[in-house]
This record gives sequence, C-alpha cells and structure tokens, in this order.
Amino acid sequence: MYREAGAPPQVVTVSAPAVPGPPSGAEASAPGDGDLMSEVLTSRAYGLAREQGGSIPLDVFRELIDNLVHASFAGVVVTILDGGNTLRVSDQGPGIPDKDAALRPGFTSADAAAKRHIRGVGSGFSVVQRALAVLGGTLQIEDNLGRGTVVTASVPAPVETPLAPIPAPEYNLPERQLKVLLLTVELAPVGPTRIAQELGVSTSTAYRDLVSLEQAGFVVCRPSGHRSATDTGLAYLDAVL
Repeated sequence: MYREAGAPPQVVTVSAPAVPGPPSGAEASAPGDGDLMSEVLTSRAYGLAREQGGSIPLDVFRELIDNLVHASFAGVVVTILDGGNTLRVSDQGPGIPDKDAALRPGFTSADAAAKRHIRGVGSGFSVVQRALAVLGGTLQIEDNLGRGTVVTASVPAPVETPLAPIPAPEYNLPERQLKVLLLTVELAPVGPTRIAQELGVSTSTAYRDLVSLEQAGFVVCRPSGHRSATDTGLAYLDAVL
C-alpha cells in the first residue's frame, strides 16, 4: 500500500485463519481455505483503502479478490494506490489469454474445483466494470511479468471544492473612521473625548465619526455614551486588514 507518492510502500501480510476439518464420515460445511482467504483479504484491503479516503466500492474488492481462486492464490499481491482510489490485484496463476472475452458476462475459465468457491457464473469482471463506470472509473486487465494476471481498478479522486473567500463588505470607510473603529476595539468601551485625544482631532469630529459608524452598524452606543464594536464591525476589520 502506497500512502504517499515517492514513499516506500507499507507491506501488510494477510493470512487466512486455519479451518478445522470435518469429523470422520461427515460432510464439510465450513468454507475452504480459498473462501476464508478471499474474505480476510477483501476485508483487510477494503479497510485500508477506506482509511485513506478511497471510494472504490466494496463489491469491486470482493469480485476481484474472489477471482484469485482461478490462480489458486499463487503469488498474490494486492496494492492500494492513489489515496485508496486505485486497486491493483496481481497473481502468478495461469493468466487470462482472451482479456476481451473475460469482460463479457458469462465468460469463465474456472474448473470444477474452483466453481465450488465462486459466487455466480462468469460475471465478476463485467460487474466490476459496470460498478466502476458509474463512478467514472476504469478496469484494466494485463499480463503479469512472466506468468499470471494484473487487474487494476481505478476511480477518480473526489474533487475538493475550495471554500469561497469571504467577500469584503461593500462599505468603504474613510481612513480616519477606520482608525476610530480600531480604537473602539482596542479601548472598548470608549467615548469621543478619548478618541479625539488619540487621533489629535476635535471632540466634535470624533463624535460625528462615532455616529457615522453607529449608523453603519459597526459600533453600538452604551447607556454611558461610550461605544464598542459590533460583530459587523469586527467582521469588517477582519476583511479589510
């Protein structure tokens, strides 16, 4: 499993639990080693892919891993790539000579022994292909190096929609009124006399600026006549500073 591009893979070895044989003279009712191996490998691989945020359906994992019974689970390697959105299953079995036929419903190369462990008849690859197509994904079947098959199922990674930037308020304050608003945050609650001292303007000028800011909803007047910034005023400062 590759968690990051360029990083070494994380290797997880998966083994099926041992299955006790049936009592002497009784028929076997428990699943065979191949059934258990498929179940364990499917569960582990799907879980690891989902941990990375992958969106390949469980049925795709199940069908491709169940199909390994054709190869008697020889040389099986299951690889998870692209943040869980690519599943690659390789084996060193007999291979698939006619790959186009393998994608057609009803095609099977299973012998009598393998058919005891396979659900359905020759529909696995076509089921996978349809499931991937719904998600805009692809299925690829290739020869493995030397012997066997490599099957790769991929779906597009989810597109993350960036959050829309917070629009700056349309109200544009003159520079002095902006300073007054800042002072109502720093000195809250504050009156016109203190603001006039801080900015070096007349008290009447500071008073008019405070009234203008109050009318715009940027400050609120307390019973004492002192002002402090409102949530709207704070949002305006966050947007323009």
